[in-house]
Amino acid sequence: MDALLLCAGLGTRLRPLTDERPKPLVPVLDRPLAAFALDHLAAAGVRRVVANAFHLADQIEPALAPICAARGMDLTVLREPTLLGTGGAIRHALSRLGDEFVVFNGDVLARPDLARARETHRSLGARVTMVLREDPRATALGAIELDALGRVRRILDEGPPADFPTRRCVFTGVYVVSSAVAADLPVEGCIVRHTLRRLLARGEVVAGVLDEGPWFDLGTLEHYAQVNFALATGALRWPGVTSPKDGVFAPLRADYSMLSAPVIIGTGAVVAPAATIARAIVWDGASVRASVRDAVVTRGAVVPLSVGVGAS
Repeated sequence: MDALLLCAGLGTRLRPLTDERPKPLVPVLDRPLAAFALDHLAAAGVRRVVANAFHLADQIEPALAPICAARGMDLTVLREPTLLGTGGAIRHALSRLGDEFVVFNGDVLARPDLARARETHRSLGARVTMVLREDPRATALGAIELDALGRVRRILDEGPPADFPTRRCVFTGVYVVSSAVAADLPVEGCIVRHTLRRLLARGEVVAGVLDEGPWFDLGTLEHYAQVNFALATGALRWPGVTSPKDGVFAPLRADYSMLSAPVIIGTGAVVAPAATIARAIVWDGASVRASVRDAVVTRGAVVPLSVGVGAS
């Protein structure tokens, strides 16, 4: 199975962190965020990954190629001349992907049931199958209406309401796509607003599966810190992650004596002997020269967090 890993976005809500690294490469427990997506894709049987790149594109391949290689996956990075959007990204990558493939956002932390999504995709003969979640904020976030048989009936409240019950869901950014959709993909633009609306208008099958697996958008500083702290303290369990009992996730722990959990310190970080660190995330290779609390310390900046960002 092939996968397209979306890595091209600007990550504007996560600035200034994304001024230094593309959002899929911001560290989560000292690993690139996209590494968690690659773990899940490999476990689902993916053996070929195509990643699109635009913002800070030079960083993508060096960071992700070793992770893919360690999991037996081939990686191809496609640079976009301009930011193409999800629909344009798929169109740009089609020649490198098989007849059926998974599209996965590289900037979320999620474990959807990909086998179930593929089974639904095939059983309904869908062109695209969306992985969805029920959410009371569906109207505000952009509702996808799903019927009892697993077919998407309305997108973003466009068109007349269905005359049968539907569930209002939100899109997770993960989907299964058949290459037969190629002619309906835009050169630039969003697959939901351009392609899926067109397919529905023609009566083509767009399927959806409701997924109850964990899903976290790390799109703001607060959410980014919350997920890191939750993983470090064990409030959030994740395959392959061993949370330290004291909530301090750090290599060479003997080198650090003044820590107050939750704390994450990345590989190669340098901490001044007298510095205390409390409720902070220190990136790999960063330097802590003075005491820091409620902050993200990157290689180029100390970025304050809102007081009260917790580990839940």
